[in-house]
Amino acid sequence: MFKKLSLERTECYGTCPIYQVEVTPDGMVYWNGEGHVSFMGQTTFQISEKKVQQLASLLESFDYRVFTYKEGDLFATDMPHCITRVEYEDGFVKEVDHYLGDIDQRENHLKHSLTSLEKFEKRVERIIGTKHYVEQYLFIYHIRAKGSAYVVSAPNQEEAVNLAEPEMQCKVNKIGKDTTGSLFPYVVMKSDESFD
Repeated sequence: MFKKLSLERTECYGTCPIYQVEVTPDGMVYWNGEGHVSFMGQTTFQISEKKVQQLASLLESFDYRVFTYKEGDLFATDMPHCITRVEYEDGFVKEVDHYLGDIDQRENHLKHSLTSLEKFEKRVERIIGTKHYVEQYLFIYHIRAKGSAYVVSAPNQEEAVNLAEPEMQCKVNKIGKDTTGSLFPYVVMKSDESFD
């Protein structure tokens, strides 16, 4: 069993998500979003015992403890790293610093090719549930309150109302999905309008 499991995605020359996430055996998850993610800063959340067991099983089935990542000679220089690190209960520590611009590894078809490593990393993220923190879906809401109306982009109705008129009674209509690619909730527009 692991004592700590962490995954970090580093910056690139574009808008790659930059964050670190760490899980402990009791299911506590520590998140730190640094850039190009929906949740910036630090927070904690809990995952189930079943998900902790899934992580432990994944580490075992992937043979993470003995896995060796060999960098190639050809690189795309503008790509991020995905760094996984596991501290085991017996004190053994293993870290894999996977450079996503490693072109040689993409052509490697061995048992633990880059494709397998990428699948492993994405599976870790799926089990932990980082997707909402990396890129949440935003929806467009039309909100009418006494004396004003708003169009707001937010992940849910509660957050939409909090952006517009959190202290007032509002009428809320969900219009559709935000397709701008924004990572953060925002007020699209506000106008003066009487409440019907």
